[in-house]
Amino acid sequence: MIRPLREEDYSAAVAIVNDGWRTVYGEYVNPALLSDAGCRERAAELERDFRSRRLEEHVWEEAGEVLALLSAGDTADRDRPGAFEIWRVYVAKKAQGRGIGGRLLAYGEALAREKGRREVVIWAFRKNTAALAFYRSHGYSLDKTEELGEPYMAEGVRLIKRVGEEDSP
Repeated sequence: MIRPLREEDYSAAVAIVNDGWRTVYGEYVNPALLSDAGCRERAAELERDFRSRRLEEHVWEEAGEVLALLSAGDTADRDRPGAFEIWRVYVAKKAQGRGIGGRLLAYGEALAREKGRREVVIWAFRKNTAALAFYRSHGYSLDKTEELGEPYMAEGVRLIKRVGEEDSP
């Protein structure tokens, strides 16, 4: 079930994100971001972000266990004013392949429509071919590629999907 993130979920959500970084991004992002220190820093940044309520944060929970995180809200991309952004979709390794990511993505798109947004953007690392294929299979189109520089030291890809009343079921 999808529900809002609560403070007691922070450590589980952070663990899912950090595990995702270490298992998925290991071959193409700055190794410092994957170190113990990098994971501790990301954990602190995520908790600050969660507390700020800058984004809408939701989790997928089953039998009292948090298995996935969705973060969504206004984009920071100046060339896409008014766009809604899916900032994070992370699913615990043991829950992958069950459609949870697709349901969270659809939930994020519904949030965008509720807010009257017509465009959703998502960023992924260019070498994360599984994520790119996943987003494209859900109707996202490649928009641009950009060198992300420090601290990532990797190339990013922005994907875009038009959403609106005509796309609603």
